[in-house]
Amino acid sequence: MPRKRESFKYALNKRAFRNTKNDKNDNTETTYKRGIDQFVQWAKKRGCKTAEEVTKELIQEYEEYLEGHPKSYQPSTIHTFLTPVCVAAGVSMDEIRKPKRTAGRIVRSRDNDTDENNRKNSQGLKEECSPKYARVVSFQKAVGIRRAELADLLGMDLIYTGEDRSVLVRQGKGGKTQLQRILPQDVDKVREIFAGIEDMEKVFSKEELNNKIDFHGMRAENARRCYVYYAEKIEAEPGFAEEMRRKLMNRWLDGHERFRKTNPDAWLRQKKLFEREIDDRPYRLRGDNLTKALASGSPKEYNRLALMCVSVMHLAHWRLDVTVTNYIVK
Repeated sequence: MPRKRESFKYALNKRAFRNTKNDKNDNTETTYKRGIDQFVQWAKKRGCKTAEEVTKELIQEYEEYLEGHPKSYQPSTIHTFLTPVCVAAGVSMDEIRKPKRTAGRIVRSRDNDTDENNRKNSQGLKEECSPKYARVVSFQKAVGIRRAELADLLGMDLIYTGEDRSVLVRQGKGGKTQLQRILPQDVDKVREIFAGIEDMEKVFSKEELNNKIDFHGMRAENARRCYVYYAEKIEAEPGFAEEMRRKLMNRWLDGHERFRKTNPDAWLRQKKLFEREIDDRPYRLRGDNLTKALASGSPKEYNRLALMCVSVMHLAHWRLDVTVTNYIVK
């Protein structure tokens, strides 16, 4: 009896997870499956029935469909829908023309308008000044993690690694464990917040996190403050740049050890790309980011190494465009 052929959707899902270099957590797996399911429904209407028929040209046609969708999908949503399809088909996202995720199109955490009538989060602004939330506000301004990560912090999660002090985030974005570095000038403040907390005790109570405070805005403000710290140290202290390159590379190697074993050639190519991302070239803004910077009087050029220090050690991102668009450019 002939073997039953794999379904179109099953084959794409199988390829998507086979072609990823890292294990996916439940949320990411759900997002991938949802994206592939939506694509398959669209592709079948165009006569596509097998994974082998999914080409770069078909994905580009799908992108154009998404861009013209009646729901007016944001660029970030289009990226989310395209990613699992590209991964399954072995097509680089860079080969697909798509709207850029730029600062001009980011709509969250824009609550700093000087006119109180224009603010969307007046309650959060009032709560930020309340003594009830003083501990968590002080911590967030010094460390800058996500709300869910604040809720998961335990007394044992203040980590000492050599001269560095970090906060352990057990399940960050994508389900990954990460070390969130604390700037030297903030160590005493963070240590005081952890003081008296038992190892398995939550650092912050549910009551302290039951508010509408703009924690993401504080995360972005901390990222900008950290950038200034690294840029000034790189400029002023001989040897600091090489020290940070070494630390960044060690983190990259630790995070890609499994990938090195499973695909050494691709691992080596990515390693070379990362080495280039932490070289001495300036990072120059383009497109909407440049337009926004010019309008606000913000810098048009940044120290690339300082940006990567912020991206990896304080935001747990590995792409400078994500860091610049979502956190650095005002």
